[in-house]
Amino acid sequence: MAMRSGYARKHIGAVFEEILVAMMIRVSDDQGAPPRTIADISKYLGLPRSNVRRCLDALISEGVIRKAGDTGFTGQQDYLATRVDAEYFAKIRQAIITAADELRQIDAVA
Repeated sequence: MAMRSGYARKHIGAVFEEILVAMMIRVSDDQGAPPRTIADISKYLGLPRSNVRRCLDALISEGVIRKAGDTGFTGQQDYLATRVDAEYFAKIRQAIITAADELRQIDAVA
């Protein structure tokens, strides 16, 4: 529930997959890896290519990532630069902290 707050979509799975795809691309960028292809992303994350394509389309439309060459995708640097001070980053941070606390409590009971 903490991760879903602040998102317009009701289905957490769609948002979760987009986050995974975006994170994989960002980590690859940080490591200096070449632009990731749909096949790379699908194989690494264990997601169907059709789901990866939908996530990429959504992330491109939001300006989070961009096409690089014929088949690759990389992060859109302008996206991060314009959002560093955005209010929703604080909300995302709080959502992650809340989720981590909830998981810690579940782990403590188990």
